Amino acid sequence: MALRSTTRVSRQRRRTRKRAIGAGLAAFGILLWVSAVVLEFATEDMQEELLYLGITVGGAAVVGGIILFATTL
Repeated sequence: MALRSTTRVSRQRRRTRKRAIGAGLAAFGILLWVSAVVLEFATEDMQEELLYLGITVGGAAVVGGIILFATTL
């Protein structure tokens, strides 16, 4: 009986950890999106490759965070 409750606790901790990582990853992606937009408006001669990289990496982080968060519900 003690072994079963230990695995239940470890599964709960793993789920909680995955939720926290997923939420953090999604927040990081949104932060990248916002910073890319702000930098685009702040500097006129910003390279477009940097803007596209920020948008792409931010989108991947948001999608990864949503997947991690959704699979632990």
